[in-house]
Amino acid sequence: MENTGKNTCLPLKVLLFSVILIIQACTPHVTKKKASYIEITPISCELASIELSKIDMLFGIRVTNLGDSDLKITRMEYEFYINDQFASSGEFIEQPVNIRKGSSRNLEKFIPVPEERQTESLKYALRERNGTYTLRLTYNLDITGDVEQKTELKLKIY
Repeated sequence: MENTGKNTCLPLKVLLFSVILIIQACTPHVTKKKASYIEITPISCELASIELSKIDMLFGIRVTNLGDSDLKITRMEYEFYINDQFASSGEFIEQPVNIRKGSSRNLEKFIPVPEERQTESLKYALRERNGTYTLRLTYNLDITGDVEQKTELKLKIY
């Protein structure tokens, strides 16, 4: 009886097919990617006022609607850091903000840095105008129900 190679190839094909199935089953699959509805870019961050009890920073951002329809930002909260040191937190917007599709809105907020948060390193960064200012935003969008997204903005101040 002559060996044609058919019998030896079949187990190799089955083994190769099994390995491919196992790899396919163990590979993580990407589910539907979360859409980004808005783009937030920093416009400005400047020292607005200095008082005994607090320092006010004026932070400006541009919010661009990337979606296919108008949207409303129903809530936007911030955490503000100077050189990775927590300085302040609170609400960035007082009332809902509407943004038409394809358009942008500029938003500004006076961000207070209370006296108890004013460490020597923070005062030095403000006085010398040298540091990294980080604004972490958490916001809710009303598109088809509330969608919560987070973003972080960093500005290097020279």
